[in-house]
Amino acid sequence: MSHPSSAGGRDASGSARRVAVGVGDLAVVDGDAALTTSGLGSCVAVALVDPTTGARGLLHAMLPSADDSQSSRPSARPAKYVDSGVDALIDELGAAGASPNRLEARLVGGAEMLDLTAAVGPRNVERAERALADAGIPIVARDVGDGVGRTVRYRPNGELAVRAADGFERTL
Repeated sequence: MSHPSSAGGRDASGSARRVAVGVGDLAVVDGDAALTTSGLGSCVAVALVDPTTGARGLLHAMLPSADDSQSSRPSARPAKYVDSGVDALIDELGAAGASPNRLEARLVGGAEMLDLTAAVGPRNVERAERALADAGIPIVARDVGDGVGRTVRYRPNGELAVRAADGFERTL
């Protein structure tokens, strides 16, 4: 997991820093840093912000639940799964000074990229919705489903820019 929350928002040249979040990973930042992730097909991105402190976090999860895993051992990568990833993201934001009671969520991804019987994308979205509801975190915006991949950039001002593989762009 990426943990740059105390590193500040500028690089050595004074430019705003960009933190890339890989598949099955998460990161938390504050200040002027932007969080980005790409390759959101059936994967889901959960973006959380505490509007009071400005602490933001981004999760890029691959699968709905660690319980669905073939392994009986707990995953060393909780961000690989939506359920354990949301919990880890909330904990990381708390450590960065965010209050769980003030968090707001934006949800992106969960496309049906392949014709599978047990479509992973919709299951990822449903599991994210459930995990956030269980944590009492409202989803204030979403761009989910369809059959197109997405890239996101979580800006320092709390806006989430979404660019779809078909060229459509929007801000949540």
